[in-house]
Amino acid sequence: MNRDDILTLFRISDLMDLPVAVMKVLEGGIAHRNAIYQALIDMNGRDMGRDWFQGLYEEELSQRKKNKQDFTPPEVCLIVSRLSGQRGTLHEPTAGTGGLIIADWWERCRKHLPWEHRPSEHMVTCWELSDRAIPLLLLNLSIRGIMGYVYHGDVLEKTVKQKYILLNRTDDTLAFSDVVRVGTNGRITKEYII
Repeated sequence: MNRDDILTLFRISDLMDLPVAVMKVLEGGIAHRNAIYQALIDMNGRDMGRDWFQGLYEEELSQRKKNKQDFTPPEVCLIVSRLSGQRGTLHEPTAGTGGLIIADWWERCRKHLPWEHRPSEHMVTCWELSDRAIPLLLLNLSIRGIMGYVYHGDVLEKTVKQKYILLNRTDDTLAFSDVVRVGTNGRITKEYII
């Protein structure tokens, strides 16, 4: 998947518009979302074990000076995942676009047949500060059927701008997760069936 593929798929002319375009897909209709997700899966050769957006994000969208953003190389993500033992809930305080979570998810999935892996048994809790990274993080997790909580905020200051719940209603590794937007007071403000 390259820059031009992304511009065409999301119908944008500038990569800086990608986060807004992705949120529109996440907040839009399920049929459109599914078509975009299927196109992304096909563009990436059905390789679900890596963060497809990392390279593009690092080159064009990262906020290295403002948010001190640096991304974990895929090889390091894999090593960290293997060291963790892939058990229980994964907590990622600086998720970016999800590279470490995806590596861990993939290692967990590879240990089971698809019908034996239950997303509800491998929950994720993650935080991300960047307004630009959150839409890509939500897409990366929901397209993989991951379940858990995503906090858009500052983990060090414990301030939350927005909370999202990723819900795989069928508890099926091969299904997409819905993204549910929750108010910072804990009330569901709007549900997106994704």
